Amino acid sequence: MRAARTLRVAADSVWRQRRRTWPAAVGISVGVAALVSMVAVGQGTERSVVEKIEAMGSSLVVVSAGQTRVIAGRPRQVGNLTTLTLDDARALGEGCPSALAAAPAQSRKLVLKWDGVSSSSNVVGTSAEVLAIRNLRVERGRFFDDAEARGALRVAVLGPTVVKNVYGGADPLGTTLRIANVPFEVVGVLAAKGLDSSGNDQDDQVVVPIRTALRRVFNLDYIANVYLTAAPGRAAGLVDEAATVLRERHRGGHGRPDDFAVQNQADVLEAERSTAESFTFLLGAVSAVALAIGGVGVLAVMLIAVRERVREVGLRRALGATRREILGQFVAEALFIGAVGAVLGVALGTAAGLAASGLGGWPVVFSARAAALAVGVSLLVAVGFGAVPARRAAGVDPATSLRSA
Repeated sequence: MRAARTLRVAADSVWRQRRRTWPAAVGISVGVAALVSMVAVGQGTERSVVEKIEAMGSSLVVVSAGQTRVIAGRPRQVGNLTTLTLDDARALGEGCPSALAAAPAQSRKLVLKWDGVSSSSNVVGTSAEVLAIRNLRVERGRFFDDAEARGALRVAVLGPTVVKNVYGGADPLGTTLRIANVPFEVVGVLAAKGLDSSGNDQDDQVVVPIRTALRRVFNLDYIANVYLTAAPGRAAGLVDEAATVLRERHRGGHGRPDDFAVQNQADVLEAERSTAESFTFLLGAVSAVALAIGGVGVLAVMLIAVRERVREVGLRRALGATRREILGQFVAEALFIGAVGAVLGVALGTAAGLAASGLGGWPVVFSARAAALAVGVSLLVAVGFGAVPARRAAGVDPATSLRSA
């Protein structure tokens, strides 16, 4: 009963002073909104990286021609060599015990033409094994088979972005698509994959057999990459095995630098995930500063309230109110201000996160745990900054306050 009365008195007092307490509540709400929205953006970024890891496959190992360095968590090629061949891809598939499959790859951005429509897209030459290695899925039609790949037939599988840009609403299956003026029969359409870890559109590609691409389109005798998939838990071992095979083939183990790079893509994406987690922590820290500023507003409002209500406090003390009851009343008032600010802040933060997702295209993930944490922190901030004025009010001498009022 005493607690309920204290809360009722505190609520009435806050309502009577609503013009003064409203700015303090708004200050708290801004901090809570910043915390909710920024954590949502940070967690959305983390979720996006996790989805990329799952889409790419946790066992993917990429062999690249030339040397590659990891800069800011992403692989950057610093050399462009032409020593990686189809024979190297076959040797990697056969000579690495930890490899389940290998797929060579070479790509170029070329002009596509169909029925008077022209568009440029990334043309990828590879083998049928790339479906399982890169977690690709055919949505319509089919993928080319090993016989078509060995025979260097002119068949193509399109990404959804290519279908949209070139064909519009038409069905591409069975049509003849000209790639760099070379006719290809469209046999399939891939399911959408979205952006990769570097922000490239994985759906803006045309996949053709590797021998067809090298001989009839690119006019090359080398490849850029070999994609390998490792047996469960053996990706790190596959990296060492692939390096050993290529050093023996390229004679790079005799004091000569490697003319290739081997990377476990899951490790690269995990580095990005760690960066995203740090980003989320930084956003939360910035939001905490905004919340602390809101707490200063609570402190100011409560100090003014104590100074203006000295007579009221003295009268209550004279009528028998204890210091603990006075302290509880002012703490309850600070809690009310913090609670109102927390509710407004959660609503504003949710709206800001939705706006960031809808207008800016940022991935956001709202968490009930993060919202509860924001509310809890706002209440703690309110109580923490309201404690000093509350203690000052509780220490008022009734005789002095009544005499000076």
